[in-house]
Amino acid sequence: MNKSPTILSQTEKGNGFTAGFDYLRIGLAIAVLVWHSFILSTGSGDLYRTAWSGPFRFLLAIILPMFFALSGFLVAGSLERTRVHQFVVLRALRLIPALAVEVTLSGLLLGAFFTTLPLGRYLTSPELISYFGNIVGLVRFTLPGVFEHNPAGAVVNSQLWTIPFELECYAVLLFVAAVLRDRRAFVALVVLLSLVATALAFFLDPVSPFQPIPGRALVVSFLAGVCLHLYRDKIPCSPAFGVLAALGAAVLLQISNTCYLAAFPVAYLTVWVGLMRPPKIPFGDLSYGVYLFHFPIEQSFMQIFPGIGRWWQLAFLALPSSALCAWLSWNLVEHPVLARKKDILAAVDRAYAALARQVRPALTRGETAR
Repeated sequence: MNKSPTILSQTEKGNGFTAGFDYLRIGLAIAVLVWHSFILSTGSGDLYRTAWSGPFRFLLAIILPMFFALSGFLVAGSLERTRVHQFVVLRALRLIPALAVEVTLSGLLLGAFFTTLPLGRYLTSPELISYFGNIVGLVRFTLPGVFEHNPAGAVVNSQLWTIPFELECYAVLLFVAAVLRDRRAFVALVVLLSLVATALAFFLDPVSPFQPIPGRALVVSFLAGVCLHLYRDKIPCSPAFGVLAALGAAVLLQISNTCYLAAFPVAYLTVWVGLMRPPKIPFGDLSYGVYLFHFPIEQSFMQIFPGIGRWWQLAFLALPSSALCAWLSWNLVEHPVLARKKDILAAVDRAYAALARQVRPALTRGETAR
């Protein structure tokens, strides 16, 4: 009898080929763009609440958990292959350059063009200065005098609300990896966290059925993706389990208070889809750029064409514009930086080794003195 394929065997069969994950990333980024088209084109709070409380809540609720589960599965592999300081540098290289460009362009060009304030007052505003905190995870959504009369209000970068939780994911992963060397203990801890969070949701702090799932549920989804990576040699990879995971995720995400329990089926569904092997995307990874740039682009179109009242019209305008910005970001910023990661890591390793040589004697003298 043939042994059932596991996640590990499917990964090895693909020989590092990750096109399935690439398609999944870009698909999820486009889904976020389309959803925001609904809201930004109308600014309707009633539509927002109806969508989240309706019979298809799970379709909205699954988008970001899949993003985070995908990240957890792949990032765990990166941590496994690198030392801690290298891991931190690699994450910074992937996240910060494109984010810094998007925040700078939004603050200095887009904001300066659309603001209702005198340019000098805009450029010296404390609100503009604090906006650059987005680059390091200090999220600010508004710019002074920008998009004030848009249907959805003066929000420039609502999609950045997930960045602090992504940074939290990395911090939790590093802490737990340093403390728990046993994968069984790690998985047990994540399961316990999901159960405790669910109990709190039912008895103390309910999850709103009219709002997106909370950021902590995204963190649990990330950690569930890490768990799948840790047990990739044991977990079967099959269409039957993929379908069951999809059904389980749909049921658990439809009920607001069980969103934490959805982390594991969401993670399995994400990895199962990601391990498919469609043709490689020829124009690079545009998902991060689409995710970063689409919101200010959509708000800009709403400012220029205030008569847009249909989501598909806004999406029709915003998708090619966002894709173009993402393509420029990938080719001019993201890929050039990532292409130099070996050189950057080598320089960081040399600096780390030099620092260790300086610190080690001081530590030794301290131990001797005691």
